[in-house]
Amino acid sequence: MPANKKYVSSKGQRVLKITAGILGGYVLTVLFHNAVGSFLEEKGGLIITTAYSSFILWAILMVLAFLSKNGWKVWGIYVLLSVVFSILIFISK
Repeated sequence: MPANKKYVSSKGQRVLKITAGILGGYVLTVLFHNAVGSFLEEKGGLIITTAYSSFILWAILMVLAFLSKNGWKVWGIYVLLSVVFSILIFISK
């Protein structure tokens, strides 16, 4: 039995969601942890917790990308948050 057409997205939207989930989620995860680390004095604990929290955050961002209806909005939000985290890293230096 085929899927209901109103729940199936186009090929372009599917590609945008996949790339936003995998690439955008990874970049956003790395920038988030770098922004947090740039404001901390003691970085020993950050390295240990980043190993676990980065995978969890990346998985959450991936799921959120696939739950969205529009891949362009997901990319826009991820790029905007990446710019914000990059500015925070730049300010802290």
